[in-house]
Amino acid sequence: MFQHLGYPDSYRQCKYALTNNLDNPAKQLKNAQIYFATDDVIQQNVSTSLVIVIYLSPNTQSFSEAINQAKFYSNYLKPLILLITNGYSLKIFKCFPYHREELIFDSIIDTLRNKQVAENIYYQLNFDSLRKTNKTTLKNFSYTEFSNIEKYLSRHTEFGKILEKSEFEPCLLKTGHHLIVVKPKVLIECNLPQAFGKGDCVIQFSSIILRRLKICLTHPQILGQLITGLYTKPEWGCRRFLKQIDADIFEASLGQTTVILSELEAADLCLCIDAICQEYKKRIIEFEDNLETWDFKFVEFSDVRGFHLFSIDVKLWKIMHNFMKKFNYAQGKSEWHLFDQGNISIRISRGIRDHTFIVPRLSNSYSAFSNNQVDIFYEINDIHIATLERSNLNSWQEDIGIRGTWTAKYTKTWLIEKFIPKVINYYSQEFQVLEFDLDKNILNYQSQHTIIKEMNEIKDLLPYLRDIQVWLQKYIENIAASSLKQYYQVFTDLVRNTDSAIAGLDYITMNLQKIIWKLPSAEISKEEIWNFNDIIYCLDTQVAKINNCQYESSSQADLITRVFIWIIDNGKINHSQGQLNAAKQALLPLWEQCRFEMRHVYPHRQ
Repeated sequence: MFQHLGYPDSYRQCKYALTNNLDNPAKQLKNAQIYFATDDVIQQNVSTSLVIVIYLSPNTQSFSEAINQAKFYSNYLKPLILLITNGYSLKIFKCFPYHREELIFDSIIDTLRNKQVAENIYYQLNFDSLRKTNKTTLKNFSYTEFSNIEKYLSRHTEFGKILEKSEFEPCLLKTGHHLIVVKPKVLIECNLPQAFGKGDCVIQFSSIILRRLKICLTHPQILGQLITGLYTKPEWGCRRFLKQIDADIFEASLGQTTVILSELEAADLCLCIDAICQEYKKRIIEFEDNLETWDFKFVEFSDVRGFHLFSIDVKLWKIMHNFMKKFNYAQGKSEWHLFDQGNISIRISRGIRDHTFIVPRLSNSYSAFSNNQVDIFYEINDIHIATLERSNLNSWQEDIGIRGTWTAKYTKTWLIEKFIPKVINYYSQEFQVLEFDLDKNILNYQSQHTIIKEMNEIKDLLPYLRDIQVWLQKYIENIAASSLKQYYQVFTDLVRNTDSAIAGLDYITMNLQKIIWKLPSAEISKEEIWNFNDIIYCLDTQVAKINNCQYESSSQADLITRVFIWIIDNGKINHSQGQLNAAKQALLPLWEQCRFEMRHVYPHRQ
């Protein structure tokens, strides 16, 4: 039978011993076999188990022990199908996460001679179909039927009161790094991230269908799935984890689990996620702001979490290391006795208060010169942060400063402008390093972005706009119109007075026509030859549109941004100081959202 269903013998295990009834041979359980989705023995586990088959003695009609045995295995292996047979009768159960099994076949095997019955069993049990099934999905339940039952019960007073009592009591509880947000249909309990650490959360539902389900999400799953599209309605299509599949039914992909939700459940889930993720995002941003780490690449290696400050020549690193060993803070009291060499990191401290931790690592780049470079990292030291939180300070942020915990930006400045010159001067005669050229021996990666508040030229906007364009191109989901309204309006006004002789009108036209085709009210045909006034007309049309809608397609926002970039980069724009200042103000919140998601969200998307 299983050969006809397409199951290879190599995907089967027969190692599981059964409890036999020695007092009654007729009830003995002869054998158990488990089919998996892989023939790799190492990977044959809970995640890959498909079918548990239990064979009875041919002369027994007592299936109860076998069913109990199958359910016992099911608790540990969590298969999709349980099958029990004595060679004459056959019972097949379909398994669901957190719910009772469903009996889908209970008859003699000879019944399978019926073509329709056999096709139905084949459809549900064949190897290719089961192997592709998401084991954590609850789609197998007829949601509409359960939903109708729940609605029916709620309309009757005696049952409605029971259902109301089963709902959660709304509340919000916050204790330290622990946050609980509760709505009638949904409860989320979250451990918030601490100092660039990792948080997690558990989601529960109060409905009859999902009452015992607990969905655990890790730090990458929270960032990759939940944290975008905050404060948008479920039906707008702005949330990565949520998809509308009917008028009032939604599919939510939470971690590795997919559930079907009613409109009210989806709304409560979004409200809980908004509260949790807003605080989650706030914690991460505050950390980066306080330690001034945004301009540096975050790296994890060998249990080290840190930010790459710069790279140096290996010869320079050797004399720096010698200096650090000589000026251990426990061996003197001069202003340069600051260092303590640990296993990997170098602690800069006076013994009472730690300033910063730096970690050296031979460059792992594929450059021909990689063996001659040492990367310098600003380490996030968990022990240091924990010590600060146990101190008399209200928070570790209060210790940040020159006399306390150094920021990444200050650490880099101190190393390049004070420490390295001191080392070179100290060893100038012994190692003949006077000829060292810091610009040649320090690979210092400078940001290409002029600080927004310090911008005086319109072209200084371009690096920020290009960041936003890349972000929008990868975004996929819709974006709340509220995030784009000011951006569209201000930048359209900024480029309005551009010299009409701008080069590349065909490139601008090509991008705008992709939007115009979707706007029936547009008065310009794609066959016409466009001039710059037509371009401004299209931009004004898009401004009017976004002021009257709830969300915008990320692909259309990408096209509009490409147009802004081209005009600013290639056109001669007559603008006032007020227009430039307004553009800076409109750009900042959108770019900060872009910066956060490109750094913390996109790396965790699947």
